[in-house]
Amino acid sequence: MGNRETLGIKMLRKDYDHIILLAHGSPDPLWKQPFESLYHQVSTAYGEDNASLAYMELTSPSLEDVVAELSDDVRTVAVLPLFLAVGRHLRQDVPAQIATLQRDDLHIELLAPIGDDDAVKQAMLSVVANHLGKV
Repeated sequence: MGNRETLGIKMLRKDYDHIILLAHGSPDPLWKQPFESLYHQVSTAYGEDNASLAYMELTSPSLEDVVAELSDDVRTVAVLPLFLAVGRHLRQDVPAQIATLQRDDLHIELLAPIGDDDAVKQAMLSVVANHLGKV
């Protein structure tokens, strides 16, 4: 059984050379732990050369830092926001960052935040139900 099956991670539906998990950011090291844990699971399943973790602000590495470190053979990148919803950052700030990072030889696509995914919505509903004692 491979790592993807062990972790229950599905293959990406679209081919990308690299995926960047983008979290908001905080100077608090404890805040970063769940994102670093998720990144570790993703990089274990798909390879460290295929995934990175970046932060929007207040900590590093930034999106710019991660893109600068990509290998020359990376041509298509997906940025997956680890956000629950689209707000100002995903409507304005991140698209502006991506626009400055795009090159003729590098296409960067901003994906919908994880909070838009039905599986995440179901997981949140399950957590709420568990707290209400209605499983």
